[in-house]
Amino acid sequence: MIPGDKKELEIFVESLPTFEKPKLKLEQYPTDAAIVATAVWDAYMRGLLVDVLDLGCGTGRFALAAAAMGARRVLCVDVDVEALAVAKRAAEAHGLDAVDFLAAAVPSLPIVKKFRVAFQNPPFGIWSGRGTDIAFLHAAVEHAEVVYTIHKLPTLAYVREAAARLGRRLEVLERAVLNIKPTYRHHRKRIHKVEVFLALVY
Repeated sequence: MIPGDKKELEIFVESLPTFEKPKLKLEQYPTDAAIVATAVWDAYMRGLLVDVLDLGCGTGRFALAAAAMGARRVLCVDVDVEALAVAKRAAEAHGLDAVDFLAAAVPSLPIVKKFRVAFQNPPFGIWSGRGTDIAFLHAAVEHAEVVYTIHKLPTLAYVREAAARLGRRLEVLERAVLNIKPTYRHHRKRIHKVEVFLALVY
């Protein structure tokens, strides 16, 4: 059953499983359900959910949300096969047959097809290496006509300039504060807050 509004979509996303063994080097955190719902609902309202690419998909929140909203074909890409296995089980549990899975590193994506839309919450480059977020943006722009992407708020000007260099425009759809629960050994706070923005790049 297709969620009838953005709130129902958010509830669906929140119900999906998250990482069983999150990997620090890959900066694995569950993508905030509200942001996922905002992005996917916006794409749905724009008629973009035709063929969908979820880059660095993790456990597939964007991919499964897009499939739940009726996307005809979804490709879920991540370098972590354990995360992909979680996403695949969730897709099967919800009968989302439109989702395919590819184990691959996003910056060197081995596909040639151009997708209508891509979603991504790339590593911010804190543990994965500086510039990882922009490498993801390059891949997304190469493989999709329209991109929904999440980045740390202080990098907004930098990401906007990167999009411009790629011949694309960047529109901020939402600014938000992510409340990340303790996930790794170095986490000392009960909740770690990170300011981010959700952008449409086209």
